[in-house]
Parts: sequence; structure tokens; C-alpha cells
Amino acid sequence: MHRRSFLAATAGVSVTAGLAGCAGLFDASMPDPLEDVDADRQLPVPTRGDGPVEVDVYEDLGCPNCHDFQAEVVPDLEFELIEPEEAAYRHYDFVVEAADESIAMANAARAVQDEGYDDADDDPNGAFFEYKTAVMDADDWSNDALAELATDYGVDAEAVSSALEDETYYPTLAADWERGDDAGVEGTPTVVVEGEVVDDPFDVDEIVAAVEDAE
Repeated sequence: MHRRSFLAATAGVSVTAGLAGCAGLFDASMPDPLEDVDADRQLPVPTRGDGPVEVDVYEDLGCPNCHDFQAEVVPDLEFELIEPEEAAYRHYDFVVEAADESIAMANAARAVQDEGYDDADDDPNGAFFEYKTAVMDADDWSNDALAELATDYGVDAEAVSSALEDETYYPTLAADWERGDDAGVEGTPTVVVEGEVVDDPFDVDEIVAAVEDAE
């Protein structure tokens, strides 16, 4: 079951300008397990949409405000920006260890991305985004549960288990973290439109306006 390190500390937390959800609760420094890892982007950036404007979203899959962002904001971004091909929505991991399992969750999602990429017909990132959403909604973030959940998206559980055991995608997670740090990301979720951090990641109108200004 969840072993969420945020627990009651997140009650009543609001998103303030420039600092997204989990920023005020956690030290925005690279997690210790990633510090000695060579930051190397081994995988393509998971992307939805083919629009000309890059909308980069930095998330910790264990962050409760990222869960709210996924449920409340992403559907509107799909309608306003992704489906009409106004923007390319790009996922980056920015692990602030909002939950004890945050690194494992991100690592498992990248295993699903890697294993499902070549098998997809229309959307090579489809399995990743579907799995990421399912993980956020799950009640069990244990390694066994993360591996078993992958089977719902056409990925062998053993592939995810091996990635968790071997820390396979830590270089990608470290590379994402360094990129976010360079971009001025201080917490999760953070939305960056063409290199500019959006003040309020929950303000869809602000994100859409930033995309329109960048076109």
C-alpha cells in the first residue's frame, strides 16, 4: 500500500505563483539515489501531440498535486492544445520524493515506455502515458504491483521487475532532473512553455495564452 511521505503535511497545500504543489514540502535537490548516476537521456522524451510549441511538464508521480494536475488540467490541455496540434506536450520526471516510491514509479513507467515503444502502431508513447495515469490512480505502489500493472499495457511484468531491481532508467531520471533544474523548476507539477515557467500550472487559460504568445 501507499507509504506516502507527504501524508497530512499536504492537507490544505495550495499552488502559489512560481512554486508548484510539492515544492514547499520537499527540498528541491536531486534525490540521493540519483546523485552518483551519470545523467544520460537513454529514452526519447515521452510526447503527446505534434504542435509547434513545446509544453514541458515536470512531475513526480507520487506527488498528490501532480495527481490533481493529471485529473483536472490535462484533459483541458488535450482539448485546447494537443488534439488541435497547437502544442507538443512533453513529460519530464522531476522526482522530489513526494512519496517513498516516487523513484520506483518513475523507473517503472520508463520501463513501460521502453518496452512498449516499438510495439505501438499509432502512438509510440501511448503505453507510457496510460501506465503513468494508472500508476497515479493506483492504491498499491509496491514493486510487485508496479510490475503487474504493466501487463495491462502489453508489457511483461518481468521487464519492469528487472528495471526496478537494476535501476535501469536512473540515468534518464537524473537527466530529466538536471534539465528541470536548469529550466528553473522548483517543484511539481511545473509547466514550462518554450523555456518559460508558467506561474500557475493549474491555470489552463494561462498555459493556453503562453502557447499562443509563443506561436
